[in-house]
Amino acid sequence: MNRILRGLITITILGCNSHCHENHGMAYGFDTIEPSPNLTWTPCFDDFTCSRLEVPLDYSNRSLGTTSIAFIKLAGKNATIESPSIVIIPGGPGGSGVDLILENWFLAAQAFGDQYNIVSFDPRGVNNSGPNLDCFSGDTEARSAFLRLYSTGATNVSSTSLEEQYYSSSIYGEWCNDAVENESPHGYFVTTPASARDLLTFTEAEAELAGRPPSDAKLWSYGISYGTVVGATFASMFPDRVGRMILDGVLDAEHYYNNDWRDNVNQMDEAMGEFSTLCHSAGPGKCSFWGPTPANITAIMDALILQLQNHPVPISGVQSQELPALVTYSDLKALFLQTRYNPPALFPVMADILHKLEQGDASPLVGSFDGLNSISDARLAIMCADSYRNNKLTSIEAFQSFVEDTSSESKYIGDIWPIFQANLLCRSFRPHLPDSMMVQEPINGHGNKSSSFPIMFASNTIDPVSPLKSARAMSSRFAGSVLLLQEAVGVSRH
Repeated sequence: MNRILRGLITITILGCNSHCHENHGMAYGFDTIEPSPNLTWTPCFDDFTCSRLEVPLDYSNRSLGTTSIAFIKLAGKNATIESPSIVIIPGGPGGSGVDLILENWFLAAQAFGDQYNIVSFDPRGVNNSGPNLDCFSGDTEARSAFLRLYSTGATNVSSTSLEEQYYSSSIYGEWCNDAVENESPHGYFVTTPASARDLLTFTEAEAELAGRPPSDAKLWSYGISYGTVVGATFASMFPDRVGRMILDGVLDAEHYYNNDWRDNVNQMDEAMGEFSTLCHSAGPGKCSFWGPTPANITAIMDALILQLQNHPVPISGVQSQELPALVTYSDLKALFLQTRYNPPALFPVMADILHKLEQGDASPLVGSFDGLNSISDARLAIMCADSYRNNKLTSIEAFQSFVEDTSSESKYIGDIWPIFQANLLCRSFRPHLPDSMMVQEPINGHGNKSSSFPIMFASNTIDPVSPLKSARAMSSRFAGSVLLLQEAVGVSRH
């Protein structure tokens, strides 16, 4: 998502501009909304309604108490109380559905039509939903110290980088375990199966509000990226509660629960091949990084990678009066990694930066690697709790194999993917969760997981984030499902 846009929206929400005081019945944050076991909608953010749905911390042991899940709704202009809501399940893990709707409500309304209500939510542990976890308990100095130890660049950038990342990774989980033990006893109660049960609770509460039997309620949903894991988990746990479900930009749920993220680089080099072809086809007037053939463009990129690998570029900052910097191989790999999330929009940006680098100007790459930091407590708590019992990345030998596999799969991002994905950090997590919060069997079904309505999986033919092979694998595991393909490069969002 566009960080500048997100920042502006966040400032607007948190800063509470003058219009916040004009309507005293309007909520501009979830802290003013009282949690309720019923689906009570409150006007919020001018054009939406919001609710904090009270749910059990542990559905199998309700004596542990409750937490609340933040939901936001954009009412369809022609929707009635009988109209189903389409629940958009955000990506991540750790992505905010509330932010997603606030930033993209117009696109969502166009995509789904005004006869439906559009709903999204912050899954457990994310932003406005509980339970929350601060692994470093407010100690920003300790958090920064850990990041300095762990963030050594692309994993194979030096002979010691892999070992430094592996051994320092245990620090993070130890701090998280300590925070749960001493401050947030339910900080790990944020698993995907628990979120799937929360969606069932929402669906039943919405049916009850409309005067329909909760036991007949079905979920209408659109899941994105990690949201496809939530959707597939829901369909596996409650196959008779699937209304309409589209899972777009599909992750392989079985790999996700095994903490195995190596397939996610599967189509990156194909996407970069498309970049070379498009740049060549555009011509020198429209693509600054032009070459006489696509192969020539690829060869220049390979030469730039090798050049920075052997010779980092110092930026003194004397002329611009900026801080000194050193542009490294990892900064260039970070550029490739950032581009993969939206190739159509970012290919021209990447072409300009590569052209400047070819001409000897490395300044546009300053800070690229540092800006990659994807370590958030919510993301890691969910991902590591989910994979705790089946984690395949617990030894240095397994980590080395993971790095070798991703590096051989993609020359552009394979060696920076491990530190960006940060799934190595899960190795020292100790969630100790009840069975009810964990996946009890692989979400594979071998074709016999028949849902009450067939699931639609969707993918681009070249998706450098959630590859087509994952969509094919997941579709094969749900009887009657279909796979919609779009001839395009990029993250599938139909």
